Amino acid sequence: MKASSVASVPRDFLCEHTLNKSRVLVLLAHRGGPASLQAVLTCRDAGLAQQAARLLTAAAANGALTTRESAAAQKVSEELPEAPASSFRQALERARSGEWPTSPHALSSWSANALSAGGSADGAPGTELSVSAVRSPKDARLADLPGSVVRVVQLREFHIYDEDRVLAAAAAGGWEPMPDQELGDDDPKDLVGAVMFAAETTGELPGLDWLTDAQEASLLLPSRGDEVADWSTEAIRVNFGTGWRLRQAQSPYSAPSARPDSPSPDFAALFPLPLACDCGEEDCGKCDWQLSPRSADLLYSALVWLAESAYDDAAELGERPLTEDDDGTWGVFSRLPEVAWSQGMQWRRGLARACDDLAGDLAGGSWPQPTCAAEEMVLHLALQDAPDHVGTADEDPAHAALPTHRDDYDFDACSDLFFQDHDVLWLLSSRYNQNTATSDSDQPLVPDALRPDNWFEGFLNVPARAADRGYRR
Repeated sequence: MKASSVASVPRDFLCEHTLNKSRVLVLLAHRGGPASLQAVLTCRDAGLAQQAARLLTAAAANGALTTRESAAAQKVSEELPEAPASSFRQALERARSGEWPTSPHALSSWSANALSAGGSADGAPGTELSVSAVRSPKDARLADLPGSVVRVVQLREFHIYDEDRVLAAAAAGGWEPMPDQELGDDDPKDLVGAVMFAAETTGELPGLDWLTDAQEASLLLPSRGDEVADWSTEAIRVNFGTGWRLRQAQSPYSAPSARPDSPSPDFAALFPLPLACDCGEEDCGKCDWQLSPRSADLLYSALVWLAESAYDDAAELGERPLTEDDDGTWGVFSRLPEVAWSQGMQWRRGLARACDDLAGDLAGGSWPQPTCAAEEMVLHLALQDAPDHVGTADEDPAHAALPTHRDDYDFDACSDLFFQDHDVLWLLSSRYNQNTATSDSDQPLVPDALRPDNWFEGFLNVPARAADRGYRR
């Protein structure tokens, strides 16, 4: 690195769009000053700019791109003009490294520019109390506060998969490690301090995955003897999952096993096979059809890939409806019936979560059981896609190690057995290929139960999904 530059850490990549051009900007963090924006590249295609920003953000967060992301990055580089393509490739390398060389004059420092509430222009602390300190003094008892008080106790767990990236990113954001003499042998780098910094700020750092985010909340009531912590004579006790209200902020399928490049669950153990039997007896349990480990593995992979595609495309599409001009360019959403093309981003994210929910059934050792029309639709798509994974799966040692069975890859049987009915496929008929199609009596042609706004209404005869399960992404 040149002496005339300083190392900043890329934290995010954003887009700015005008009528004639689009710019990709990098949000840089550095020690001793506020975050700043720096231009990365400019092009005329807003879609390419968005894809470039998304891929750069992934590279900065993970230090690498998945196989699929690398292929997408190559395509973006090929479609960009020569100059922005070169800038994009250079930015990818910087994002992967976690360091962004920046001229010192392009960065601000806190000492020169920071103005705190109640302070003066030269940085000297002021004497006037902030409005919040007057309204809610720290030393007040519960009875002294005119409003309600809610106690929130939070449990967070983080997985550090790249220690150096976490430490560098935290330091660039203003964190300082404890002195060496205060650190123990179990944590000589002060990883705990860096993660606490992340938890107290954005909750995210490059090199860090968020595993658990649970909260317990309770309204403090003087009538039952509650008191704020500073004045409480009893210790604050936490019992996550019992007694208090628990909210799980992330889906249980956000574990690494639900990511495309992570190992699949052990389907040989989840779907054990009986001894082979060719007796031909009609009621022989060993001759019944089974969801075999190999079939479960491919169906799981198909669902995870559908979820990834749906999350990506939902973010890029935003609220824009699909049209005939999109011509199948939006993965999952282009394959949906036309009546679903005008749905918004949150609805599309719900469809991505439906894929995760069904993948979670398989990861738990159960047949995928659709609980709503949205899950039925994506399960049909996954069963269509699963046979396409057979060829590549043969090259996967983990898949090849799974036991073989006569019912391997029998996805037609899956289609027969996993659904209560196939009514949702009626929507693929040309009869329903318009959002506003009506009959002579001016009634919607699409049955109410199959209208996209009702796709997430749970079936009454199957257990409902947890309402607070959140989203994986």
